[in-house]
Amino acid sequence: MSNILSYAPGQTVTIIQEILNLDGYRADGYAFYGSGVLGVPVIARIIKPDLTLTTAYPAAMTQLDTGLYSFSFTLPTGAAAVGTYIVDGYWYHPSTLKLQQGFTQVVVTAPYGLYSGTVI
Repeated sequence: MSNILSYAPGQTVTIIQEILNLDGYRADGYAFYGSGVLGVPVIARIIKPDLTLTTAYPAAMTQLDTGLYSFSFTLPTGAAAVGTYIVDGYWYHPSTLKLQQGFTQVVVTAPYGLYSGTVI
């Protein structure tokens, strides 16, 4: 992972993850999720701008094709949604079976400038 994406409040964020084997070709990895084993990466957590965690994680990503996965979530609306979200994930390398980790930063900015102002 380790990307930086820009969004506005209320939009749906889509994270795409590619897993490559030692030869550089797409391959399915293996992640231990709950009590079973899945061949997909896992979103471990999403850290909000106020440094709290969102609920309902860990969650498995959706497989699009061999070695290609996606995960989507909707950002909240309003001024509280502005800031940087960290989407933290992991997977097991398909060739070595060693744990791999990565993250994506989702930078949320106000689409038309300030959401509110303060009169001094």
